[in-house]
Amino acid sequence: MYRERFLGDAPVVFDDRVIVNAPGFAEDSGQVPLELDASALEASGEPITDIIAWVDLNPIPRLFRYSPMSHGLAKLSLNIRLEQASAVRVAVKQGDTWHVGGTYIEAEGGGCTTPGIASADTDWETTFGELQGRLFANEDEQRLRVRLSHPMDSGLIPSQPAFYVQSFELLDQQGQQVAALDIEASVSANPTLGLHMRPSPGGYVIGARDNNGNRFSIGLQP
Repeated sequence: MYRERFLGDAPVVFDDRVIVNAPGFAEDSGQVPLELDASALEASGEPITDIIAWVDLNPIPRLFRYSPMSHGLAKLSLNIRLEQASAVRVAVKQGDTWHVGGTYIEAEGGGCTTPGIASADTDWETTFGELQGRLFANEDEQRLRVRLSHPMDSGLIPSQPAFYVQSFELLDQQGQQVAALDIEASVSANPTLGLHMRPSPGGYVIGARDNNGNRFSIGLQP
């Protein structure tokens, strides 16, 4: 079902070079760290054009769609929600073929349908929209760590409408878009991203937008 929905009719192969790291058991189903590393596939030389991740048994299955474009590398991390124990899959498109890897996470569940921080924390509005980040640089890449204060309400709880971040974009210092990440409400509250990028001498500007039209941005320099 998800192959047709997310990947279309392009060829699909299971590939050990698409490495998905996560804990074997999710102690907190609302904050489960997930890491993708497809750098071994990227090392073959052919560009990677698209990366899609999903959770088989989540009510909102898709996690993200990443377009590395000119500067993104095939390594990233973020925290996700799990509604129950499930397989998590990542598909990386290289040429005309999707290369798929994955892992299985045990969980007590409820990560998608428990009240968000907007219900649990009365002070959440005081930090709403704060975008914090750091850039770590070496000769081969720049690693960006970004955290956005946002409740990421899924809309799956009665009387609590969907309110979540939909997209991040990365711009170079000339204002050109060099990578883009679309996310769903299945990503954890206060989304925290780890992105690996090709070096940009002036660093990056990161912008974000939620489904209510709010926009956020931060500049990160080496």
